[in-house]
Amino acid sequence: MRGTLATLVIAWAVLVPATVLARPKADLVIAWAPGIDLAPVEAAARDAGAAVLDRSPRPGPRLETVALIKRGMAAFDALQLDDAARLLGDAKAEIDRTGAAELTETELSDLFLYRGLLAIQRENPTAAWDELVAALTVAPTRVLDPARFAPKVAAELDRVRKTLETRPRPMLRVDVPDGCKARVDGAVTSGPQPHLLGTHWVSVTCTAHQPWGTRVELGADTTVVARNTPIAPPTGDEMLIQARTAGASAFVAIEVAGGFAVVRLVAADGRELDRRTVSVKGGDVVPLTESVRALLAPEDKQRWYQSKWVWAAGAALLAAAVLVPITAAVASDKTQSTFVTKVGNPW
Repeated sequence: MRGTLATLVIAWAVLVPATVLARPKADLVIAWAPGIDLAPVEAAARDAGAAVLDRSPRPGPRLETVALIKRGMAAFDALQLDDAARLLGDAKAEIDRTGAAELTETELSDLFLYRGLLAIQRENPTAAWDELVAALTVAPTRVLDPARFAPKVAAELDRVRKTLETRPRPMLRVDVPDGCKARVDGAVTSGPQPHLLGTHWVSVTCTAHQPWGTRVELGADTTVVARNTPIAPPTGDEMLIQARTAGASAFVAIEVAGGFAVVRLVAADGRELDRRTVSVKGGDVVPLTESVRALLAPEDKQRWYQSKWVWAAGAALLAAAVLVPITAAVASDKTQSTFVTKVGNPW
């Protein structure tokens, strides 16, 4: 009897595990969230056992404009005038193309200042004057470091400054898409700002648009409309292909736009199983993290070992384990036995 009971108890312990690790509803999270820090969302997904693929736009490689300017300045200081002219000319072409993106006001002013010094060395006073005018137009309050520049250079720049003081300052306004920032002559700007009459450079960077820049000839109050090209999020088909390539049985798709996030649970065959819309205004990703965690959570289904029929069968097995030996013992006993039962009282 003891051996039979021990065998049944061991079998029951094997069949009914103490813990069962449930799989998440999805194996993969594919996100499109420009400008949003997804670290909490990624942590929640990994805790649930799902991988994360962030398809959000990434900043492009840094431009070489600053390096070109520094190399051109170094070549000029070394009296390598041809190299200086080539490098500074390449830098000028870059700022015209990009709107002086990634440059500070001082770096942009340095470009024209050294182009002016180069023109002076080559005895071209007209070109030198124009370059020095450009250097102060983009940085009207620029003061030269006497340790870097000779007194005659500072004197010439002061002469240009007195001329520019008589120029009008029309308003320049940059109209940008949502989520974008504008810089005029290397300085961040918001709303209409007065600028000296003349040439200026405008660059606009965004989280969900391509960068854009231009050169502006400011002669009166002007509004520049930025023409950044939107970066399209991955389509549903593209996400589905990525999920299937990764071998995911289902995936959670996140798309953030306009301060709101749409979070969807999608099956491997493309069927949408669940959807939630949450606010992420101000960069608050707590609602987004909670939604992802909820969509990844395993379904609360009754496990097989929780079924009442399984427990009934287990009880029957244990009862059999007790009754069978007793029955066998009784059957082998030749002594007459009498059992008396009274209703309402225990045996």
